[in-house]
Amino acid sequence: MGAPLLELRSVGKYFSDDFSLRDISLDLRPGEVHVLIGQNGSGKSALMKAVCGVFRRDAGDILLDGRPVDFASVNEARESGVVMQYQNAQLFDNLSVAENVFFRRAPQLRLFSQPLDRYKQHEDCAALFGRLGITVSPEDLVSRLGYTQRLLVSAAQTSAADARLIVFDEPTAGMTDPEREILFAIVREIRDRGVGVFYISHKLDEIRKIGDRVTVLHGGKVSASLPDGRAGREDLIRMMTGGTCSERYPRLRVEYGPQVLSVEHLRSGDVLHDVSFSLRRGEVLGITGLMGSGRTRLANCLFGQARPSGGIVLVEGKSASFGHPAEALRRGIALIPEDRDKNAAFHNQDILQNMSLAALDRFMGGSGLDTKYMEELTDEYIDSFGIRPGHPSDIMRSYSGGNQQKVVVARWFMSLCKIFIMDEPTRGVDAAARIDIYNAMNDLVTKGAAIILISSDIEEILGMCDRVLVIANGKIACDLPRAEATSAKIIDYASS
Repeated sequence: MGAPLLELRSVGKYFSDDFSLRDISLDLRPGEVHVLIGQNGSGKSALMKAVCGVFRRDAGDILLDGRPVDFASVNEARESGVVMQYQNAQLFDNLSVAENVFFRRAPQLRLFSQPLDRYKQHEDCAALFGRLGITVSPEDLVSRLGYTQRLLVSAAQTSAADARLIVFDEPTAGMTDPEREILFAIVREIRDRGVGVFYISHKLDEIRKIGDRVTVLHGGKVSASLPDGRAGREDLIRMMTGGTCSERYPRLRVEYGPQVLSVEHLRSGDVLHDVSFSLRRGEVLGITGLMGSGRTRLANCLFGQARPSGGIVLVEGKSASFGHPAEALRRGIALIPEDRDKNAAFHNQDILQNMSLAALDRFMGGSGLDTKYMEELTDEYIDSFGIRPGHPSDIMRSYSGGNQQKVVVARWFMSLCKIFIMDEPTRGVDAAARIDIYNAMNDLVTKGAAIILISSDIEEILGMCDRVLVIANGKIACDLPRAEATSAKIIDYASS
């Protein structure tokens, strides 16, 4: 592959007494996909932000084409062809898809002095989407797109950028297999143009599908760097955690109780059509489907964030028509939303406030909030979820995306609701931390709760759920008991 495009030599960055990047040396060559893996908080995203000008390093050297660089801003890095696609799509909601994709490369029309040829812009976007297999309309407003649609549009925007080095930070989090394949095609197209790619992921199977080389980070240092295919899954997990991870899906089977939720002929605009199912106490019900199938709209209807246009919802046998999430909470329903940044994380508040927000009733005493009990319980959840660094006074924005996700999950578990709707709860969470969440789910159902697990990860659905619903085109395509569910069946029903 020739000389390195980028070299990091003994790079360091101090963040706190609990975490720093230390003595990191690695490189990237033109036309290479270099995968970075590691636990949440291991330093993957922090290291790449130092490369891309989000903040400046404290020690070491960064060389681009053999010349030292020290980017003072993201724009300065971008001017040198260094671009980062963040874990959550950075798009303009009030602009169209095409306007977002070509925001930095808008086609100009000199005739009649018109500043922008929107027809050509939409035409070029349609051609690009056709090559990449993206089915989103270039004319749609971004504000109307779902989470995974936004991710694909963001990836297309990155593909259209005039870049020499691109960082993808967890680009497939929340995507189903067909959507991941589209993303992989985008990355391969970028690589084949000779662009160097750093690819951050928690999904170990992606290394062989997309990577040429893998580097493992642990505790802010390089744990190992090796060509693709030289280490198995267990070896990589040991490098990431210092231990083993023998049971990926520690699902407990508990005896079901009575029915706690019944959905009959639910409809919502042009998204959901005649959806019916039930949920029993102690059950983990899996719901999956392709992008735009209606799975997140279903969650929002059940939690009062969207109004159904028809149908009946019964909670413990009583009619439930929620006009606001507060009404759902009073009936014992909690929702862990799909989009953490947009709908769940309070970035400028501390961990204590973020985690205890949905459970304030638990801490009310005769003279107000029992702050001592609140801090003690927050510490317990921090320990059980493995949140790091894990000080209740830490500000949320200082945490990695995976640790923020664990804080959000812990918030709703602390609420002691009866029905938990979990929309992509392990998105951006590393392999070891996922098991903490799965064990917490087991604890919930053994105590009488019921869970709806909405996930694009078919292995997670098969590993943790007692029953599987597949949504396709706004309808329930199948209702399979765990013993009958397979990856092939789920994909077949989802794409029907």
